[in-house]
Amino acid sequence: MLIGSLSGFFASFLLTIDKIKLLKDSQFVPSCNISETLNCKSVVLSEQAEVFGFPNSLIGIGAFSIFIALSIALLARTRFPRWFWQAALVGTALAALFCHWLAYQTTFVIGALCPYCMVAWSGTLLILSSIIQEILRPRIESESEESASVAKISRAMPLFHILWVAMLIGSAFVGVN
Repeated sequence: MLIGSLSGFFASFLLTIDKIKLLKDSQFVPSCNISETLNCKSVVLSEQAEVFGFPNSLIGIGAFSIFIALSIALLARTRFPRWFWQAALVGTALAALFCHWLAYQTTFVIGALCPYCMVAWSGTLLILSSIIQEILRPRIESESEESASVAKISRAMPLFHILWVAMLIGSAFVGVN
């Protein structure tokens, strides 16, 4: 969760800086403009980059900051109630759906990909996987018959996450090209 939060935060932060520089100077070339396919400027200047009337990257800065704090609390062995994890799961699942919608928009509507956005998508999916693992933890630690099966599912989460991110970003590249 900490890796996903930090990477998503820094990607959102850098994207916000580039957005501000673009607003000041329309000739500015963002640091993530690499090619016609990997072109942040096209994405940052699109309607989809400001779904709620302000840059989406500001949502990322706020949300990833929360998960950085949560990750640190978990490293300090803080325990949170079940309702907290359920609320975090709902919020993060909505964020993952938003990321998928943004991936679709950049791929098929805008026709360019933003490397910083893809890092933020990956961070969001990693956080979601981490939250699922936290929800499964009490079942794994229990003495029930299902705990071995749940432990297998939990151990498979990192591989599942890697495949999920690879499919999301890989399909975006295939769709743009």
